[in-house]
Amino acid sequence: MKKILLLGDSIRIAYMPLVQTKLSGIAEVVGPEDNGRFAKYTLWYVDFWIDTLGKPDVIHWNNGIWDVYHHSAEHGVFTPLEEYVGTIRQILDRLKRSGTSIIWATTTPVSPNNVNCSNLEIDKYNETILGLMRSENVAINDLNATVKHDMDDYIGEDHLHLTPKGSEACADAVVKAVLSYL
Repeated sequence: MKKILLLGDSIRIAYMPLVQTKLSGIAEVVGPEDNGRFAKYTLWYVDFWIDTLGKPDVIHWNNGIWDVYHHSAEHGVFTPLEEYVGTIRQILDRLKRSGTSIIWATTTPVSPNNVNCSNLEIDKYNETILGLMRSENVAINDLNATVKHDMDDYIGEDHLHLTPKGSEACADAVVKAVLSYL
């Protein structure tokens, strides 16, 4: 049976059980119990996760929402764009060494009422990383567009995390993206 590794933050944690159910009997879907948080955190743990969870056939991966987070009004984003790009490139290089098919998932939007994240910044980070991923011939799963399709129903009351309907929509998009590699 093929193995799919899902990497990412709490958005991934929410849709992962749904992806596991939808691909039951088709593929083993694994991912760290830990939240992938910001890009440097994923960089620190990516080799450990692959070693621990086993070599996958497909990796579906995202980092971003923590990186664009503002801890307070007087501080900028947690990870400046140039640093984010460099870290994502390092993670990508490590993932490529595994010889595995890689799918990059765009960072999902937040509610306009979110005081710690901005969709303008999310869009800028997504656009920049999409350029990198295209230049490296990495497949793209546009979860940002999936959620933007119905933000009122897909983003929860905390203005960041997905509702059950949003998680379902993302799980469907992930399943569709990975099926072409199985």
